[in-house]
Amino acid sequence: MKVPFFKLTIDRADRREITKTLDSGWLTTGPRCAELETLVHNQAGAGHPVALSSATAGLHLALLALDVGPGDEVITTGFTFSATVAAILYVGATPVLADIDPETLNLDPECVRQKITGKTKAVISVDIAGLPCDYRALGALCRKHKLKLICDAAHSLGAEAQGKTVGNFGDVTVFSFYSTKTVTTAEGGLALCRSRKTADRIRRLSLHGMDRTTFSRDKKSDWRYDVTELGFKYNLSDLSAALGVARMKRLDSLLSSRAQAAGRYDLALEPLADLIDLPPRPYQFFQAWHLYIIKLKTKRWRISRDTFISEMKRQGIGTGVHYIPVYHLSAFARILKVKPGSLPHTERAFSHVVSLPLYPELKAADIKIVASAVSEVARRFASAGQDTEQGAKEDALKMVDKPLPPGQH
Repeated sequence: MKVPFFKLTIDRADRREITKTLDSGWLTTGPRCAELETLVHNQAGAGHPVALSSATAGLHLALLALDVGPGDEVITTGFTFSATVAAILYVGATPVLADIDPETLNLDPECVRQKITGKTKAVISVDIAGLPCDYRALGALCRKHKLKLICDAAHSLGAEAQGKTVGNFGDVTVFSFYSTKTVTTAEGGLALCRSRKTADRIRRLSLHGMDRTTFSRDKKSDWRYDVTELGFKYNLSDLSAALGVARMKRLDSLLSSRAQAAGRYDLALEPLADLIDLPPRPYQFFQAWHLYIIKLKTKRWRISRDTFISEMKRQGIGTGVHYIPVYHLSAFARILKVKPGSLPHTERAFSHVVSLPLYPELKAADIKIVASAVSEVARRFASAGQDTEQGAKEDALKMVDKPLPPGQH
């Protein structure tokens, strides 16, 4: 593979933090988890954080802590990873899918409004690719109808929207520390809660419902504890948290590298604007750039999106599709029963989107290779009359080396 879809690099700082934890003699939930929580809290500038074993665990426990359960409806998007909808099913609530904004791929607040009923208890938003949702509109809608807002911010740690950092919008914001994320703990997540009461319950539920953690008991040399409600095993280990601490300490640098790569993609692919739509850059939004998603204007191609991906693979380029709509997955199709044509923007997005390689270590030379591959596929398979001759291809490659304009660093 010339350019893989994702490549993880572990540097010396990462190894130092992990080794320090190994040498400490404390590997499970303890001081490193607390340090990671503090770093996330300081970055967001708000909230009460709880480190967890995954973002899925965060969504599950957020719903439980906010008393969402059987008989309640939760509005969310079908254009997401299955965990978003699975968490709703875990608590016995009913998922209700609203359509997305065709440009941003995020939940459309107007479509959410149309889905609200007397049974609606909460909304789960999803920040696709690291671009925050329209939280001004979603927040106002939830306040008006007295709904809980849970932000699935698995992609958007460090992002900003309308003057606020992600983590300041919902009753609970859930981040992912999965291996492909900007900050990783290999497997892990974190729930950032508006209220301490919610955070305390999530922490308790993450440790079997125990009222005191092993670390807190160890510090006080007191063996006593109680289990106050039925809980789960969703805690994060200190060994995992150590890697997250190292990454959080250089979050700004990692985000800057991703943003620079996205800017270079914009410049390199601009000559192909008749054939592809580039990711949006809404005013007053700072993106975390977890993914770089292009949309093929398929009417201007002689091949499908799937064939485009196959052709990119033939040229040694790794790509992805974010996302297969949840209701297309067999386990969920049987439950959700989405009517054909009811989510037209979600359906169109699924047939058009392609995620290109994006990670902090992606070099300008790698972007040249990817852009060259896109241009070559366009030259061979664009519909007649499209400007995809060699000149356009060369222009695209030259653009990669140009200085990035303001706002794209």
